[in-house]
Amino acid sequence: MTTPPPPERPTFLIVDDDPLVVHALAKALRPLGKVAFSTEYDRVHVVAALSRPRVMLVDVDLPQVTGLDIVRRLRMNADLDLVHVLLMTAHRGKSVLDEARSLTVDDVLTKPIDTASLVARIKELF
Repeated sequence: MTTPPPPERPTFLIVDDDPLVVHALAKALRPLGKVAFSTEYDRVHVVAALSRPRVMLVDVDLPQVTGLDIVRRLRMNADLDLVHVLLMTAHRGKSVLDEARSLTVDDVLTKPIDTASLVARIKELF
Protein backbone atom coordinates (compact mmCIF):
# COMPACT_ATOMS: atom_id res chain seq x y z
CA MET A 1 0.00 0.00 0.00
CA THR A 2 1.34 3.39 -0.99
CA THR A 3 1.35 6.17 1.55
CA PRO A 4 -0.34 9.28 0.19
CA PRO A 5 1.89 12.33 -0.08
CA PRO A 6 1.64 14.82 2.77
CA PRO A 7 -0.69 17.74 2.11
CA GLU A 8 1.01 20.66 0.43
CA ARG A 9 1.89 23.45 2.82
CA PRO A 10 0.11 26.70 2.01
CA THR A 11 1.99 29.69 0.68
CA PHE A 12 1.65 33.11 2.27
CA LEU A 13 2.49 36.21 0.23
CA ILE A 14 3.49 39.30 2.21
CA VAL A 15 3.30 42.69 0.50
CA ASP A 16 4.75 45.42 2.71
CA ASP A 17 7.51 47.99 2.27
CA ASP A 18 8.76 47.79 5.88
CA PRO A 19 11.44 45.07 6.18
CA LEU A 20 10.83 44.76 9.93
CA VAL A 21 7.14 44.02 9.35
CA VAL A 22 7.97 41.52 6.60
CA HIS A 23 10.48 39.78 8.88
CA ALA A 24 8.08 39.61 11.85
CA LEU A 25 5.22 38.30 9.72
CA ALA A 26 7.45 35.76 7.95
CA LYS A 27 8.75 34.48 11.29
CA ALA A 28 5.18 34.04 12.58
CA LEU A 29 3.92 32.37 9.38
CA ARG A 30 6.80 29.99 8.57
CA PRO A 31 5.54 27.27 10.94
CA LEU A 32 2.24 27.27 9.00
CA GLY A 33 3.65 27.10 5.48
CA LYS A 34 5.85 28.68 2.85
CA VAL A 35 6.40 32.42 2.90
CA ALA A 36 6.98 34.65 -0.13
CA PHE A 37 7.12 38.40 -0.36
CA SER A 38 7.05 41.01 -3.07
CA THR A 39 8.73 44.39 -3.27
CA GLU A 40 7.60 45.00 -6.86
CA TYR A 41 4.30 46.48 -5.83
CA ASP A 42 3.07 47.20 -9.33
CA ARG A 43 3.67 43.52 -10.26
CA VAL A 44 2.25 41.76 -7.19
CA HIS A 45 -0.42 40.11 -9.32
CA VAL A 46 2.35 38.39 -11.34
CA VAL A 47 4.13 37.19 -8.17
CA ALA A 48 0.79 35.95 -6.85
CA ALA A 49 0.05 34.07 -10.07
CA LEU A 50 3.44 32.35 -9.88
CA SER A 51 3.51 31.59 -6.13
CA ARG A 52 -0.22 30.67 -5.86
CA PRO A 53 -0.65 31.88 -2.27
CA ARG A 54 -3.49 30.72 -0.11
CA VAL A 55 -3.29 33.94 1.93
CA MET A 56 -1.96 37.39 1.03
CA LEU A 57 -1.14 40.03 3.61
CA VAL A 58 -1.16 43.40 1.87
CA ASP A 59 -0.25 46.76 3.37
CA VAL A 60 -2.55 49.59 2.33
CA ASP A 61 0.23 52.22 2.11
CA LEU A 62 2.88 51.23 -0.40
CA PRO A 63 5.15 53.17 -2.73
CA GLN A 64 3.97 53.31 -6.37
CA VAL A 65 0.53 51.74 -5.71
CA THR A 66 -1.89 51.27 -2.82
CA GLY A 67 -2.81 47.94 -1.29
CA LEU A 68 -6.40 48.75 -2.24
CA ASP A 69 -5.35 48.92 -5.90
CA ILE A 70 -3.52 45.60 -5.54
CA VAL A 71 -6.67 43.93 -4.20
CA ARG A 72 -8.81 45.40 -6.98
CA ARG A 73 -6.42 44.07 -9.61
CA LEU A 74 -6.11 40.71 -7.87
CA ARG A 75 -9.89 40.27 -7.86
CA MET A 76 -10.02 40.79 -11.64
CA ASN A 77 -7.98 37.60 -12.12
CA ALA A 78 -10.29 34.59 -11.90
CA ASP A 79 -7.36 32.32 -10.97
CA LEU A 80 -6.60 34.46 -7.90
CA ASP A 81 -10.11 35.47 -6.94
CA LEU A 82 -10.33 32.92 -4.13
CA VAL A 83 -7.07 33.90 -2.43
CA HIS A 84 -7.68 35.00 1.15
CA VAL A 85 -6.60 38.63 1.56
CA LEU A 86 -5.83 40.37 4.82
CA LEU A 87 -5.23 44.10 4.42
CA MET A 88 -2.93 45.80 6.92
CA THR A 89 -3.04 49.48 7.74
CA ALA A 90 -1.87 52.01 10.29
CA HIS A 91 -4.84 54.22 9.30
CA ARG A 92 -7.50 54.75 11.89
CA GLY A 93 -9.61 57.02 9.69
CA LYS A 94 -13.09 55.79 8.89
CA SER A 95 -12.90 56.52 5.16
CA VAL A 96 -9.80 54.37 4.57
CA LEU A 97 -11.12 51.54 6.74
CA ASP A 98 -14.52 51.66 5.03
CA GLU A 99 -12.94 51.57 1.59
CA ALA A 100 -10.73 48.65 2.61
CA ARG A 101 -13.71 46.74 3.97
CA SER A 102 -15.72 47.43 0.80
CA LEU A 103 -13.28 45.26 -1.16
CA THR A 104 -13.55 41.51 -1.09
CA VAL A 105 -11.07 40.91 1.72
CA ASP A 106 -11.19 38.55 4.65
CA ASP A 107 -10.13 41.13 7.21
CA VAL A 108 -8.59 44.53 7.74
CA LEU A 109 -5.87 44.42 10.39
CA THR A 110 -4.68 47.53 12.18
CA LYS A 111 -0.94 47.98 12.65
CA PRO A 112 0.99 47.17 14.69
CA ILE A 113 0.06 43.57 13.93
CA ASP A 114 -0.15 41.19 16.87
CA THR A 115 1.41 38.07 15.33
CA ALA A 116 -0.29 35.63 17.74
CA SER A 117 -3.69 37.06 16.80
CA LEU A 118 -2.70 36.98 13.14
CA VAL A 119 -1.79 33.29 13.29
CA ALA A 120 -5.10 32.53 15.03
CA ARG A 121 -7.01 34.51 12.38
CA ILE A 122 -5.23 32.69 9.57
CA LYS A 123 -5.99 29.31 11.12
CA GLU A 124 -9.68 30.30 11.07
CA LEU A 125 -9.43 30.70 7.28
CA PHE A 126 -8.42 27.06 6.79
